[in-house]
Amino acid sequence: MSLTSKSPLVMIVDDDEEDIYLAKRAFKACREDIKLVSVSSGALLFDYLSGTGSYEGVETEQPYIILMDINMPIQNGFDVVRALKKHAEFSHIPVIMLTTSDAEHDVNKAYAAGANSYLCKSVNANEMKNITLRICDFWLDLAKLPKAA
Repeated sequence: MSLTSKSPLVMIVDDDEEDIYLAKRAFKACREDIKLVSVSSGALLFDYLSGTGSYEGVETEQPYIILMDINMPIQNGFDVVRALKKHAEFSHIPVIMLTTSDAEHDVNKAYAAGANSYLCKSVNANEMKNITLRICDFWLDLAKLPKAA
């Protein structure tokens, strides 16, 4: 896995195809050079990051950030973040919980699991574009992100 491209890669972990479509469309609207990869589960995220499973032998890039939904089958977003943060190889990648829940207990649980940020996604295209613009402005343009360990 490499971090050689000047175009930032954003990984979306979400099992809802409509939410993925809306997020990808919003990101492309605010920044044309962005690369977007989506997977529908935590297991597929780890396959991508480690080059195993369906990603074995495939050249992958390290994501600059990971957008993580909470509600997914088999393993929820909290569990995926916890597992990700336990891997020295991947623990440095910022994880933004991007979910529909605005419940305080979910916010607290996400940060306790190791999330770097918590945002509520929108089904409205204009609102989602504003959210992604802010994500791009901060996480991809302003913040200094660590390199792979």
